[in-house]
Amino acid sequence: MAKKDMTLTRALTTARPFGWRDRVGYMFGDLGNDFIFIFSSSYLMVFFTNIAGLQAAHVGLLFLLTRLLDAFSDVGWGRFLDAHRPSPHGRFRPWIIRAAVPLVVVSALMYAPFITDWAYGAKLTYAVVTYILWGSVFYTMVNISYGSLASVITSDPGQRSGLSVFRGLGANIAGVLVAVVPPLFIYASVDGESVASKTGFFWTGVVFAVCALLFYVFCYKLTTERVKAPQQERPNFVRMLGSLFTNRALLALMATNLVIMLSGLLVNTMAAYLWLNYFNNGTLSGPAQLTGFLPGVLMAPFAEKIATRYGKREVMATLLLVSSVVFFVLYFLHVTSPWTFIALSLVAGFGLGTFNLLVWAVIGDVIDSEEVRTGVRDDGTVYSINTWARKLGLALAGGLGGAALSIVGFQAGGGAQSERTIEGIYAFSTLAPAFLYAIAAILLLTWYPLSRKRVNENVALLASRRAEAEAV
Repeated sequence: MAKKDMTLTRALTTARPFGWRDRVGYMFGDLGNDFIFIFSSSYLMVFFTNIAGLQAAHVGLLFLLTRLLDAFSDVGWGRFLDAHRPSPHGRFRPWIIRAAVPLVVVSALMYAPFITDWAYGAKLTYAVVTYILWGSVFYTMVNISYGSLASVITSDPGQRSGLSVFRGLGANIAGVLVAVVPPLFIYASVDGESVASKTGFFWTGVVFAVCALLFYVFCYKLTTERVKAPQQERPNFVRMLGSLFTNRALLALMATNLVIMLSGLLVNTMAAYLWLNYFNNGTLSGPAQLTGFLPGVLMAPFAEKIATRYGKREVMATLLLVSSVVFFVLYFLHVTSPWTFIALSLVAGFGLGTFNLLVWAVIGDVIDSEEVRTGVRDDGTVYSINTWARKLGLALAGGLGGAALSIVGFQAGGGAQSERTIEGIYAFSTLAPAFLYAIAAILLLTWYPLSRKRVNENVALLASRRAEAEAV
């Protein structure tokens, strides 16, 4: 055994027991991710269109094509993590901290105010370069490493569910802060009209980037890798992908994630314009965004127990159907009171909030399912493929958001919009999630095969296999 492998094995065997330190540390990792990710998904389109003056269709195309690029960068990085020789500090943790610094620097630079006076082609080129570096390079390196980390912090399914809930809790805390804080600084009122502030955008981006870096450091310091990758003969990349794409559970989860991300992020993309133009009060976009995150915070203490009793698939599908109904009600009522809209959106938020709390444990179920089928376990690769599906949903949301704005006649530059445009923004903001949440629930109930009973059977079978292997 190589000296480096012996050092890693000794570190794993002497690691402290799994505990609250790991849960809290893992939560900080998602705080770091979502401080810059949710800020970008919620406000970057507004910066590019209203401040930089880019056409919405061009920005939407950038989001779409970049996420297609992630099909290669995400899966390639996941494969690298599974195949490379880990350092004495672990397989995944070191890469979180290595890529964090360039990630947060590029994140802040995306909101640079000095590009506003550039020629259109130069502004568009700057947006393309910084966005690709941010999303397809450095965010990929951090996020895939972070997501794969859960499978080596502990091998216990119950403890992994706890990590998933804490990850979801971190995401929802970040969502609440990103929803409440930025609108106070990135919007201003000029002659009675709510407009975006270029200096407010930049300094908010800088502060959020610095906070994200601190959270990544906490994640690195507080978590511990305990599970060494098994010695196994890996199939070549093409054969492995062929096997994964015959895994019904993975395909159904990817499709559901794509639809969920498409819905949630399309709502976020349109929300800024809904509050700026339909309700004419950009500062209320902060309390409004709480409806997407506060339900997850409220559900966090109960999600693990409810899912254990009724099944993750069953709980997520039921609450997504409730969310779908609420958004249909919002569309047909054509609400003009901002606080009525916020109250009903809060009820709808329990569907997405619960899904985001439990989905990371669902990925563990899918990885177990693939190991049952093939005997091979590729945590990083499976996680990266699922992440790409979520990013594709983000890309389509950005692309469709830009297309939707163009369809309703939105005029770039932050000027007054027509009545037809304003009504179209409201329709997209309510009908899109109504239909897409219903589709996601149907996919879970009809295509995704890992019911509560099936998950427990797979866990028992893998435990039996490992016991037999150790006895030999």
